[in-house]
Amino acid sequence: MAQLYHLVILFMVLITAEAAYRGPACPSSCRCLHFEGLQSVYCNRTGINAVPSGIPPDTQLLDLSENNIERIALDDLKGLKYLQELDLSSNRLDESSIESRALDLTKLVTIDLSFNLYKSIPKSLPANISKLWFFNNNVQILKSDSFLNYTNLQYVDLSNNNMVAIEKGAFDPLLFLQTLYIPFNNLTDESIPPGTFNGSTNLQLLSVRFNLLQHMFKYLPCSLQYLDYVGNKIITIPAYSFVDLPNLQTLSFWEGQVTTIEDNAFFGLSKLKILDMNMDKLSSAITNNTFAGLTNLQTCYMYSNSISRLDIGALYHFTSLSELWLQGNKMSTLRPEVLDVKYIPKLSQLYIDSNPWYCDCHLRWLREKVDKAPYVIQDTHLIVCAGPENLAGKAWDVLKPSDFVCPS
Repeated sequence: MAQLYHLVILFMVLITAEAAYRGPACPSSCRCLHFEGLQSVYCNRTGINAVPSGIPPDTQLLDLSENNIERIALDDLKGLKYLQELDLSSNRLDESSIESRALDLTKLVTIDLSFNLYKSIPKSLPANISKLWFFNNNVQILKSDSFLNYTNLQYVDLSNNNMVAIEKGAFDPLLFLQTLYIPFNNLTDESIPPGTFNGSTNLQLLSVRFNLLQHMFKYLPCSLQYLDYVGNKIITIPAYSFVDLPNLQTLSFWEGQVTTIEDNAFFGLSKLKILDMNMDKLSSAITNNTFAGLTNLQTCYMYSNSISRLDIGALYHFTSLSELWLQGNKMSTLRPEVLDVKYIPKLSQLYIDSNPWYCDCHLRWLREKVDKAPYVIQDTHLIVCAGPENLAGKAWDVLKPSDFVCPS
């Protein structure tokens, strides 16, 4: 009872504090509160078509999203000298909507203009901006001068813009850029000039997922830590493709068209921790040189491919591997030397279900590992025998090692 009483008192204090902050200074259509360390004003989803008057001068975060605002006048935000973050997403803004110098606020560094009507990057943003959300507009061609005045940008999201081309030098002014998202566009190999990202020498994350790329970029900054080619049309990962990316930690190709990984393709990626090749079309055998160089890899995703064979030594480079996902491939058998823990001592989780396993004496060792391996073979109820005939359709959680026999 006492605990309930204290909770009620605390709730009343919080309500009183918020109401006290709202006071007469808060616009009637908005909510004013201190949230996540910022004096925040939320006017989102209120149906307004203009910036409301009376915004408290100490506002640090202003949310005007999901309204019908078509114009930001010179004096709309005047006096908000502490404003750091401005959300104008999901309105009706275009290149002519923001008056010149209307956003010239010295502390304003984060702006969200997503889900608007822009066809180009506006020229009326503050010069000191460091984060720009700009997804779901209609920037079909990113011009060479798009970021000329915004050299402090560190984070840019250009997803879902129907983009078909990037002009040469578009990102060159962005010397401090660390994160760049340009997924879900219509970019091809020809629409991205060679060296497009060379000037961004601090770039750490690059995502080009779900575009129309058939080849990987030849030149990328060595600062990259996360590279995302998910959902493109790349068929082959050539040998030595990443030797200039020594700091890469995550590499993703899932849900693409990759059929072949050439030997030594990942050579040089000594810091890579996560490799994601799920739901591709891998059909080539995994040889003892496929993963050469991946000595620090911790998680390898290769489920839902067409891999039929792992050669002895194929996993021996994985001295730091913890998780291996191989379910949904076309493996029918496996040699015990492939999973020799002497070479993969940190393996803790193995996923091998949804393969057409032929459960005879040659695979008995693997069924024995279910009970006594230092790693866990996951989801044994989903590991089902495709043969021989007497075991077809039976799952490993009901079968014993002694069931795995060969004809005498």
